[in-house]
Amino acid sequence: MSKRRLERRVTPLEVIQYPFLATGRAVFDLRRFLLVLGLAVGVLFLPTPPGLSPEGHRAVALFVFTGAILALEPAPLPISALLVPVAQVAFGIDTVSGAFSAFAQPTVFLVLSSLFLAEALRKHGLARRLAIYAIVTSGGALPRLLFNIMLLTGLMSMWVLNTATTAVLIPVAITVAQHVPQPEEAKRVMAALILGIAYASSIGGMATIVGSGENAIAAGYLSAIGPFGFIDWMLYAVPVVLVLLPMSWWLIMRLMKMPNLHLHTLPALRDLVRAGPLTGSERRILVVLGACVVLWVGGSAIEEGLGLPATLLSSAIVSIGAVAFLSFGEIIDWNDMKGVNWGVFLVIGAGFTLGDALQKTGTAAWFANLLAPTLQGLPFALVLFLLMLLGFAITQFMNDVTLGAILAPVLVTLAQASNTSAPRLVVPTILAVGLAFMLPSASARMTLVAVSGTVQGKDMVRVGLLIGVPAVLIVYLFFLGMSALGLI
Repeated sequence: MSKRRLERRVTPLEVIQYPFLATGRAVFDLRRFLLVLGLAVGVLFLPTPPGLSPEGHRAVALFVFTGAILALEPAPLPISALLVPVAQVAFGIDTVSGAFSAFAQPTVFLVLSSLFLAEALRKHGLARRLAIYAIVTSGGALPRLLFNIMLLTGLMSMWVLNTATTAVLIPVAITVAQHVPQPEEAKRVMAALILGIAYASSIGGMATIVGSGENAIAAGYLSAIGPFGFIDWMLYAVPVVLVLLPMSWWLIMRLMKMPNLHLHTLPALRDLVRAGPLTGSERRILVVLGACVVLWVGGSAIEEGLGLPATLLSSAIVSIGAVAFLSFGEIIDWNDMKGVNWGVFLVIGAGFTLGDALQKTGTAAWFANLLAPTLQGLPFALVLFLLMLLGFAITQFMNDVTLGAILAPVLVTLAQASNTSAPRLVVPTILAVGLAFMLPSASARMTLVAVSGTVQGKDMVRVGLLIGVPAVLIVYLFFLGMSALGLI
């Protein structure tokens, strides 16, 4: 097929029919797998550290195995994640039923339901319609267009998984750039829009438990040790998001040197007219999402006020109920579910499997007791800075959900060992992990940016660093202030 003919088939504001949520390596690499296995077995042959039980020693080997197999990805990431409970059984830490029980955590199903809701938005063109609104209301001014698309991305990422939002909206940026007449300027506009979508989805995803996988994992551990729900996370994270979103827009405009252009919005306006008013399916999806937001935020209060069974309106049950309602109304069906990235489900389950092993063998407490005496002698400001710096640095090289799965249980136990409120350490550090802006390996969002072929590697690193560093400092200062005021 000729290039000219291919270009004619690209329609304005089209979206990918099957969101390509990247999961990393596509084939098995025996050498990497042997390296992972060698690292884990090597730990088993080391002497058991003082104060650690034999079961705890094997859990340390599982910790090394999990970090290595999820970072090196000798097999596709979902398959690598499934090998974590297999290793737990092989190392004699638990039985098969115990090892796989972590996959039944409510948080895992909360994230999976969020992916289903994202698929409903994609299937019925609601995300596309919202993107058209963003373009039309910009009036064609590039700064306003970038801001509108980033705002839309951030808002969507609060309520559906951020990677799914990125996959749905990247094609919008590509088709918008096709209307820029000069090729060099079109490339810059496309790169800026795609980076804006990726960053806005990461930032918006920080705001809620359903927005990103690492948030869901951390909130799961926090709720296990005390009352901590959907609204608690939002109270801490939303103020940060309200600052980071406009800041990142302002920096992208300057770092990417957006040309001074005025795009014609007539094609988008025509698309909007052709789309007509909201369809019945679109209206029902909006109503369901609105009900989800209300129940996610106020479910516990409604339970108490109406005398309903405890946790009946928990986030996971509300999300599953929403998907069931959409299915009953034939808005989505099982064939639609096949296009969902089930790999996220497996990676989060693997994280809970590791955390469960570290907790029940006493390894997490052992880690924390090693670090607590050192950290107790340091000011909280320095402890928080070191933890956030560690999370931000590692997440540029390791998938953010993977890193969150590894860090969350250790941070919770470290907080308990040092007599510190767990959210004071967990929430800001996990938010820093979410600022995965620089490399394709940092997050599935950045992988999508890389495979789109629209952003040069040097620009990904440069812009990601110059936006990520101020962002992590803002998060740090905000939580330092919250702590000084006794609000966390």
